[in-house]
Amino acid sequence: MSLSRPNARISIDGTELGADEAALVRLQVDLAMNGSHDQVSLQLWPRSKFADAAAGAVMLISLGERDDETPVWTGEVSARRLLPQAVVIEGLAATVSLSRSAKSQTYLDQSVADIVADLAGDAAVDKIEGDLKLHAYHVDNRRPLWSHLKVLARLVGADLGCAADGGLRFVPAAGAVSPTALRYGAELLDWCIALHGAQQAAEVAAYGSASESGAARWHWLAHDPVGAGAVATRLPAALATRDAAQAVADASRQRVGRAAVSGEVLIQGRPDLRPGDAVELADLPGGSSGSPGVLRVRAVRHTFDATSGFLTRLRVEGGDGGGGVGGALGGLL
Repeated sequence: MSLSRPNARISIDGTELGADEAALVRLQVDLAMNGSHDQVSLQLWPRSKFADAAAGAVMLISLGERDDETPVWTGEVSARRLLPQAVVIEGLAATVSLSRSAKSQTYLDQSVADIVADLAGDAAVDKIEGDLKLHAYHVDNRRPLWSHLKVLARLVGADLGCAADGGLRFVPAAGAVSPTALRYGAELLDWCIALHGAQQAAEVAAYGSASESGAARWHWLAHDPVGAGAVATRLPAALATRDAAQAVADASRQRVGRAAVSGEVLIQGRPDLRPGDAVELADLPGGSSGSPGVLRVRAVRHTFDATSGFLTRLRVEGGDGGGGVGGALGGLL
């Protein structure tokens, strides 16, 4: 068994340095989806070669074993903070450009993927998927493009985030496939998983009448889209057919099912894990009876410093079926 030699490599405006060369004290990378942009924070000695990094400078972060680091984050310097004994460089992922742009546009009979691609404009794109077709969708310039993308992601149950190279990702929240095993006594250091009471997902009904009156009548408002005695129901204005409403309802139920399980997992540094990946806790002391089953990663936090080395914290939820935890497991992180 070889000795682990974790390392961080930092590039700012084309100058690349290792953790020691950059006089790095501590690094933190936060990766998430459907919320804020991925972030990074570097704490450096005051005389670091990166101490004068200017806002807007292109920054790249790689983590892993020395001479085998994996890119985990690409973005720009957003702020430089001067402290008595340190300089802190903060960064936001390249998707931040979508929070600085706005537009007004109406989309007719377009798929969600087509709408997202148009909203992305010149921004770097890693992958965009979304087959659901919307008869009409309106975007206005009172909100940034990123806000509209979050609305679309929640509507269709997609993951909105950023790839390691800074490219936009808008992909379906897929079920767990080939999960990464995290073994107790090896890479798995600590965990805390909780089971929540089952929640009822809201039903979804079409706002328009295309299903009943033909596609040409998509703009007709349904006379009674919910019906008597219906449970809580959403009426997204972009939905004109029963099939579209059913697709959105299915995505909502899957999201509620996954939220029935939540928790955090602490492991040795794994730069390859990203939000949306699936993991499974293996070789637990309680055996299969104590296993929470396959879990889905919602957020990743990488930390690197001289005290703890390279660690990765995962915020997780259940698989599409909600998981099967028998109760709270493990200790608090």
